Amino acid sequence: MAALAGVAERPYPPATLPGPNRAPIRPMESEPPTPPTGASAAGERRPLAVLAVTLGALWLLAGALFKLFLGTPNDLPPIVREFPLELGLTYNGAITIELVIAALALLVPRRGWIGLGLVFLVFDAILVRMLDAPSCGCFGSKVSLPPAVMLGIDSGLLVAMLAARPWRLAPRRIPTLVLAPTLAAVAVLPWLLDRQVTTLAEPGIAHSTEDSGAGERWLELDVESWVGKSLDETPLADFIDLDSLIPDGIWVLYRTTCDHCAAHLAHLAQTEVGERMVTLVRLEEKTDNEANRVVHLMPEGGFVQHAELPDSLTYVITTPGELIVENGIIVSAKEAASDQ
Repeated sequence: MAALAGVAERPYPPATLPGPNRAPIRPMESEPPTPPTGASAAGERRPLAVLAVTLGALWLLAGALFKLFLGTPNDLPPIVREFPLELGLTYNGAITIELVIAALALLVPRRGWIGLGLVFLVFDAILVRMLDAPSCGCFGSKVSLPPAVMLGIDSGLLVAMLAARPWRLAPRRIPTLVLAPTLAAVAVLPWLLDRQVTTLAEPGIAHSTEDSGAGERWLELDVESWVGKSLDETPLADFIDLDSLIPDGIWVLYRTTCDHCAAHLAHLAQTEVGERMVTLVRLEEKTDNEANRVVHLMPEGGFVQHAELPDSLTYVITTPGELIVENGIIVSAKEAASDQ
């Protein structure tokens, strides 16, 4: 036993490799920890991705909030207003989609950028079809932006976001019990506001223009659908004494705060010299005043007649609207009339 104990206590020399070098075999040392890889590490190195997604989301949110609290269906591009849905549903639905996508992108950039990118692609597709229009209609009659400018902004935000590769961001863990109610509250918000869209297909429906307390009332003036109808069959008959006007010539629906209306009426002031009747129909707004008036020059003379629609309604049309009338029948009509 003593001999065995001596053997156990005797230290063994390090093992060596066979051969002339006889290098000792060292015990395996633990390797240094592998640096983190994947989304977690990438997220730490991509503040530009967060910035790009945030800027895109804030731009989308700004448009949605403008429409929600200050806008009307005029804030929808004309091509969107043509969707086969009731105008109020289209308007509130568009706001809901924008609010939810913007909120998701702000809260969870790594997932929310997908919806944001799709929205910008849809916007670009719509704007490309509107490049000839004087205004994209994205912010209604209060803010006029050429489609090319809006296309550049949306496309720039989209390219910047994709270049920053937000799909490599680190996951941002927000409990579902927090995220889901937040998105639900955002989605419900547009539907809580008491707003009414009135579309008149028959004359005599809206003779009363007093505030009924039912919220803001919008009247859609879809002038292009009036072609082939008489003036008596349009909503104009509800607010204008048509018997006092000569039902011929060119009829222009304008706002005094509309830059494109100012340019169009100034053009007509130079080109209309009395060869036909000119009827100027002003769409009054409650915010109209001399400080924000931009329409000053317009046709004048015995061949010009005037009419007004009251400010008790908000009129949904991209002004100026232009009608060509022959013997009381509308033979052509268009929104956003220009002199090109």
